[in-house]
Amino acid sequence: MKYNDFLNELKGIVQGQIENIVPEEEYYRKLLYQVELHSTEKPTAELLLKIFKDSLDSEPVEFDTNWNNLTEPEPFPDFQKMSAEDELILTKNTIKFFVSDLRRLGTKVLQDPHRGLGVTSSIGSRWYNFDICSIVYAYDSFCEDSLVISSDVEESNDNSDYSWGEISSILVFGKEYE
Repeated sequence: MKYNDFLNELKGIVQGQIENIVPEEEYYRKLLYQVELHSTEKPTAELLLKIFKDSLDSEPVEFDTNWNNLTEPEPFPDFQKMSAEDELILTKNTIKFFVSDLRRLGTKVLQDPHRGLGVTSSIGSRWYNFDICSIVYAYDSFCEDSLVISSDVEESNDNSDYSWGEISSILVFGKEYE
């Protein structure tokens, strides 16, 4: 599946979440559950889309206070030097970091109608987007604006080119892109 097609399908999946029907933290705990559930499978575009979709209705994992010890993931990890297992660990830690940082921000900040102008958590992590819908749309804009997807990459992209790192990239770039 071409990457633009993947992003368009992903936007269709999360579009109903624009009104934040599933609270941010709960969605990410559900996303973690789905990633863990499918962690032994080879990531494909279809699997990643299924994970995002099934996260809307699945059970969330319980919060673990050890997640508060995680640091913000690097925005540009070298996925080519990482094993699939390392990418999976990065993705799980990214999701756990999201949950713990959203807890640090607190309900008052998350309900502020002006939060989209940017909020910094107590550990210095910058947020412009919080719910999965705005994160996916911001990531799509990031890709378009930064020309991350060249025509050569787009034409050659098939299921063998997808990895666990896609989820981490979508979340990290999506939360920070204005």
